[in-house]
Amino acid sequence: MGINTLDLHRPAPILIFGGSYDPVHQAHVEIARFFIHTFEAQELRIIPAGQPWQKSKLVANAEQRCAMLKLAFAEIKETRIVIDLQEITRAEQNIASYSVETLRSLRAELGQEIPLILLIGADQFENLASWRNWQQLFELAHIVVAARPNYSDQAQHLDEELAQKWQQTSSNPSEMKRYSFGKTWMAKDLAWDISATKIREHLLRQDQTLAYASLIPPKVLDYIQSQGLYQAKI
Repeated sequence: MGINTLDLHRPAPILIFGGSYDPVHQAHVEIARFFIHTFEAQELRIIPAGQPWQKSKLVANAEQRCAMLKLAFAEIKETRIVIDLQEITRAEQNIASYSVETLRSLRAELGQEIPLILLIGADQFENLASWRNWQQLFELAHIVVAARPNYSDQAQHLDEELAQKWQQTSSNPSEMKRYSFGKTWMAKDLAWDISATKIREHLLRQDQTLAYASLIPPKVLDYIQSQGLYQAKI
């Protein structure tokens, strides 16, 4: 691992945005856009999961989820969008994927100087101490939490070691852009609290009111319908 020294002329950050994306929805797009502008990112690296070890079987297959991602993020023109298939490739080879391994792979590809910013949700943050070698994440990237409205990072059930580590590394976007890794920040009161699980439930019930209420990008919704995804099996 390279030395994480202050550099006022460090390259622009790359955002790392992983998830199941089953399906991708408008909150994913808006959250990504918010952080692209906040960090003046040179790239958004989207990493769809293969078979997440903490989740049950996915509904859409890898090809379908990637197709939906391309449709959803085509509207973002502010930076380069890359859909990284490394975790899907590992799953096809029956190899488990862990965030720490994914970040190591990205460091090997991108070098030590570029700030890497791992975007996670509040639920993922609360479970971070259950991730494999989670302490090493701080040696590979910055970690930013996208928190829903009224979320408190003083959760009583937060792992004690994680809470201490988070407090020690707390920072802000301006400072994070000047280091390669090791800083943290929680963006609070983001107004995009959409659950992919609830979207699937509404699609299963063919709830047109919710489906057409801009919770799913229109082209993604068209694709879902053309593929017959998230529908009751007859």
